[in-house]
Amino acid sequence: MSERGSSSARHPLTAAALALALIGAACGGGAAEEWSSWRGPRDTGESSAVGLVAEWTVDGDNMIWRQPFVGRSTPVVFDGRVCANGRTGSDFTDLRATVACWDAGDGTLRWQHDFNVYNTTVAFTRVGWSSVAGDPETGYLYHHGVDGPLVAFDREGNIVWEWRLGEDAGRASGYGGRTQNPVIDGRQVILSVIGANYGEYGAPRHRFWSFDKRTGEVLWTSAPSGRPWADANTQGTPVVADVNGRRLLVVGGVDGWVYALAVNTGEKIWEFQLSKRGINVTPVVVGTTVYIAHSEENVDSATMGRVVAIDATGSGDITASAEIWRADALGIGFASPLYHDGVLYVVDNSSNLIALDGATGEELWQINVGTVGKSSPVYGDGKIYYTEVNGRVYILRPGPEGPEIIDTEQIEVPGQDAGQERPAEIYGSPAIGYGRVYVSTEAGIFAIGDPAASYGGEGLPATAITVAGSGEAAWLQVVPAEVIAQAGEEISFEVRAFDANGNPLGVQEGASWLLENITGTIDGNGTFRPAEGENQAGKVIA
Repeated sequence: MSERGSSSARHPLTAAALALALIGAACGGGAAEEWSSWRGPRDTGESSAVGLVAEWTVDGDNMIWRQPFVGRSTPVVFDGRVCANGRTGSDFTDLRATVACWDAGDGTLRWQHDFNVYNTTVAFTRVGWSSVAGDPETGYLYHHGVDGPLVAFDREGNIVWEWRLGEDAGRASGYGGRTQNPVIDGRQVILSVIGANYGEYGAPRHRFWSFDKRTGEVLWTSAPSGRPWADANTQGTPVVADVNGRRLLVVGGVDGWVYALAVNTGEKIWEFQLSKRGINVTPVVVGTTVYIAHSEENVDSATMGRVVAIDATGSGDITASAEIWRADALGIGFASPLYHDGVLYVVDNSSNLIALDGATGEELWQINVGTVGKSSPVYGDGKIYYTEVNGRVYILRPGPEGPEIIDTEQIEVPGQDAGQERPAEIYGSPAIGYGRVYVSTEAGIFAIGDPAASYGGEGLPATAITVAGSGEAAWLQVVPAEVIAQAGEEISFEVRAFDANGNPLGVQEGASWLLENITGTIDGNGTFRPAEGENQAGKVIA
């Protein structure tokens, strides 16, 4: 399998990697607006909802429902449900990861699935760090756990498909609990994976894997970065954006570079060097501009931290040519930017909310909101909603003269001593859906809104985004790109083509098929029948 797009190349030949074993099974707007991914419907952290509340209390005012749960990530709101990752259990023999969905209207538990956690050094208090991703088209929910399971659930909570990425893809664990969020685009679920495996995957790299969202079939993999010498403890989530007719996957890498990949093939389009260590911040893409930040050492000065705006229209190494503006000495290490109406809002590691002019980077104002900045702010109905690690939920009203804090609520949990309480940890960001604000915390999951407002959270009809290609094929892809199977199992491959912008041209007929380093037969339809009686690994080439 090729590292530069795995099973894809600008060449008449394209290959899929195949591993066969005698043992082991085959594996493979407005009030109705939803929030199916952790940064919202446009990946900018903003909602078009109106009528959102400006104040609430844990004890009841404007709190529609609250359910017991120990969460550490941002919930998603889609298909009439609120879903989240978390942890459960108190006795050492009963500590598990959990995924749950509630009715978004009244908080009734729809389903809950608990997982044992294997082969990881991540502390139990950090289990559930990634956010789930919802697909409104299928109703599926996707979970990535600290120890490497990638699981697709249907609406009823049944497992549709699952990968154990530690065992199946060499995913590394033990990086502090930070766990990458799945990303859904069209027919794909895309996941960032750091680790090493066999053969061409032998070197430790930051790789991106694309899976068919319905079947779990591997579509492509890509390793755009160099060796992760500095820091494997990163969790920046990719975002997908259309830039001048090309659909790009934009992400900060473990090596401190920002990358743009063709979303359908994994081909690296451009790279931009930002930091000397890994990037944890998820970018925001607005038009042709990428906004991203970090809090580590800069590559060209002795200062720590920077916010940059990057022109996303280039190709190759664009470090020297694509920077639009920079704001130095801002330590934005974890919270991802919020963009609304020409203003970029960022939160530094000390929980200062800072407003920057989106066109120039000029600082407009800043205000302190707590002490530890980990979660990301969201915007809705003229207000900014922000959660701070030490149990605080803030509601602010930004304005040309600066912001006003219009509500602060403290959430607590029982402390170690009887009768004592301590702040509940909140690492996830608020999610806005169906005219309400949902927050997942160590003290439970909360639905915040006006109880008297009409509610219409039955789920919105949705279809996968597909941009049809045109012109000649510039890129070929064999699917599945990676297979782990039993010897003697029959496997069907197909060839897909993409135009120069990475847009799909469909399945291609009439391919000639070859086998490399693997024995068996393959017919003209791409059906491979491996030889019996031996463990082997190799490639099927079209």
